[in-house]
Amino acid sequence: EAPVIWFSGGWFRLLVNKWSDRRVHHYMLRDGITGWKFQGIAYEPGADFIRYTDGTVNHWNKLERPGVLIENGHVTALTLAVIDVPKEEEKGSDGHGSKIIVIPFDGVALDRDLANADKAH
Repeated sequence: EAPVIWFSGGWFRLLVNKWSDRRVHHYMLRDGITGWKFQGIAYEPGADFIRYTDGTVNHWNKLERPGVLIENGHVTALTLAVIDVPKEEEKGSDGHGSKIIVIPFDGVALDRDLANADKAH
């Protein structure tokens, strides 16, 4: 659900939410058509995924609808719709409404680290 696809570092990349296990999976392929390669879990609510340079770590109950900002051919930020409680516990006007967050991201490092992923096996 809620996939986002982009091209960077010579790869087409896909993030897709697997709602049943509350994890977002990362896939990539070279030609944009065939041979998607599963790269692992991109993020999940329980992990220390959202870390800022000042040491702050944020946790959210739900992380949905990813989007990417690309500058100079690399992802520089990830956007997510988030909420800090299960949706059924959000009662309106209680401070738990969903929010959009922007997470700085080092896409240059991602592209460098996965540049030869097709040759790793």
